[in-house]
Amino acid sequence: MGWTELLVAVPLYLGLSVGLGILLFLGTGGLDGPGGFPPATPVLAVTGAATLATVLGVLALRVRWLPAIGLRRTTPGLLLAGVAAGLLCRALASGLGWGYQQVTGDFSNPQAFLGEALTGGSLLVLSGVMLTGAVLVPVAEELLFRGIGYGALRRYGVWVAVPASSAIFALAHGINVVLVIAFLLGVVCALLYERSRSIWPAVVAHAVFNASGFLIATLFL
Repeated sequence: MGWTELLVAVPLYLGLSVGLGILLFLGTGGLDGPGGFPPATPVLAVTGAATLATVLGVLALRVRWLPAIGLRRTTPGLLLAGVAAGLLCRALASGLGWGYQQVTGDFSNPQAFLGEALTGGSLLVLSGVMLTGAVLVPVAEELLFRGIGYGALRRYGVWVAVPASSAIFALAHGINVVLVIAFLLGVVCALLYERSRSIWPAVVAHAVFNASGFLIATLFL
């Protein structure tokens, strides 16, 4: 991993995200997603698809050794550490979000549509959101932001690579309340990746974080 991969990944990710987002908006009229889903499922699917396509584009460019982006086996213990890390991040998320809102006065939440889609506890909606938001998105984002992003910055040392890759991950979620939460999750996932040399503990942490949020929204909103 190096600057070549990173400099290709950034514009490719932005271009695919915007392009696929426009196509989704035009295809759904800005309202309902395919099959009558609320917008959450197709939006998450587009996010995951754009991210995964970016990873594949970078791999096609130069990378030939898949362990270079963390695609290698790990231990059950490290996977369990990922579960614990994801739950810890979820426990801290509300406090971090509240702190951001108090400091900045910004009470907007661009991910509020996820909670609205899950309100009412529909099993069909929950299944779609879980499949896209707690499986596809975590795998794709960890490969991009940890496997490629962190991997490219690792040559400058852990103390540079962890905050820098986490900041990139956070900024990809926009300047809003999600920023600080995404930064925390990015730091935790980067440390898991550094410790394990495998992307899977970070994927597990990310998946548990997202899935627990979806379940909370379904059960309590």
